[in-house]
Amino acid sequence: MLSAFALALMLQAAPVAGWTDSYVYGNGIRIHYWHAANPGKPVMIFAHGSSDDGLCWTGLAKELTSGYDIYLVDARGHGLTDPPKVGDGPDAQVEDLAAFIRERKIVKPILMGHSMGSSSVAWFSSRYPDVPKAVILEDPGLAPRRPGAPAPGAAQGTPEERIQKMIERNNMSLEELTADCMKNSPKWGEDECRLWAPSKRRHHPATTQVGMAGRPPMTEILPKITAPTLILKADAQGDLRKQNEETAALLPKGKIVHIDGAGHNVRRENKPMALATLKAFLAGLN
Repeated sequence: MLSAFALALMLQAAPVAGWTDSYVYGNGIRIHYWHAANPGKPVMIFAHGSSDDGLCWTGLAKELTSGYDIYLVDARGHGLTDPPKVGDGPDAQVEDLAAFIRERKIVKPILMGHSMGSSSVAWFSSRYPDVPKAVILEDPGLAPRRPGAPAPGAAQGTPEERIQKMIERNNMSLEELTADCMKNSPKWGEDECRLWAPSKRRHHPATTQVGMAGRPPMTEILPKITAPTLILKADAQGDLRKQNEETAALLPKGKIVHIDGAGHNVRRENKPMALATLKAFLAGLN
């Protein structure tokens, strides 16, 4: 029998009292989002990583709700947003973000993205440089990848194998997914794993139709981002750290901070340092 917590998550109940969820229609799809409303405060929009959804930001967003009007947006094929369509280009999520901002009539939002979402936020911010007030990128791929090498956090295998794996995860119970997360990602903690688990049941197999291929490299994107930018990067040493710093230096108004001991899921693996760095950056914005 499902626990009350598990049932609430399956029914997409608000994880925090007062949060609401709604849809906009833009760029040819219905886009779902959660809203931690704080009228009159600066707007922050969060874009999650592949196979996650908007609610995966809950742990971090709760730390910021007193000072910001927060939107947690589901990417297409994730959460409750419509799935991708055959023929979607590599910039579909970029234009989804543009459509969301237009439909909500948001002015000068602070944009934060993780992994896939960081790629989308960065590309959006280079394409529409006058829109964001500031940009935060959680572990974007910075160093040049070997030909054929996957992006950080990218799914492995053929499309058929990936679909089968998604369906298997769609059919796992929340308890099984949470236990699997705690086993494989012990730094996250149980609360983060419980927020992560429902996203795997909602991840649509149609996302295999659209990958990261075709997106421009960060060396082309970063010089075009004119808003103040913070990169929260996974811990790295030696040549990789140097490559990350050289690429980040292409930002006109940016900085990179490698988060001690953190892997690709920076905020989940060293939340205290990631949050302190983020808050310091936000406090310095005009």
